[in-house]
Amino acid sequence: MHTVQQQKNQIRDAVRLSRGELTPAQLATAERELTAQLAELVTTLGAKTVSCYLPVRHEPPTTGFNAWAAAHGVRVLFPSCRDDLLLDWIEPHGTEVVPGKYGIPEPVGEVFGPLESAEFDLMLVPACAVAADGTRLGWGGGFYDRTLGSMEQLPPVYAVVYDNEVFDNLPCDEHDIAVTGAVTPRRTVRFAV
Repeated sequence: MHTVQQQKNQIRDAVRLSRGELTPAQLATAERELTAQLAELVTTLGAKTVSCYLPVRHEPPTTGFNAWAAAHGVRVLFPSCRDDLLLDWIEPHGTEVVPGKYGIPEPVGEVFGPLESAEFDLMLVPACAVAADGTRLGWGGGFYDRTLGSMEQLPPVYAVVYDNEVFDNLPCDEHDIAVTGAVTPRRTVRFAV
């Protein structure tokens, strides 16, 4: 029997492989569809301040959504990894992007501490996979679980994944924080958590 960590790593390897096989045309379609799904979720929730991410290493593309949000007056803050494994938040001043910790892209802008997350009406978080019970499988760094676990009150938190990355169930550790739902290129799902 595999340990939880081994099970997680097997799923991560399979997802990396699957994402790596997406063609440029498939990625362009996914970005258009994700932009529409994310914009609809923000509009439905009336969210004015949102966390999102800049995609790296085959993550679902959020660039179109981030541009839509800026054009529609939605304040978007982006994560910046800290040494204590929490996240700071950056509000961009423009479109310039620089490599942050671990080579993760970050916008150039004003940096806020972890407590700025109290301002979020919605959090859009990267994930490897997500399950119907809200279990989110990340990439193993623990930044989002620590950040979500440190917040006094969570806003709606949606994992952004591809359609085939929503599972019936996933391996879960005690420290894993459940998410509210998932946004894929073809659908938005709210979990009963």
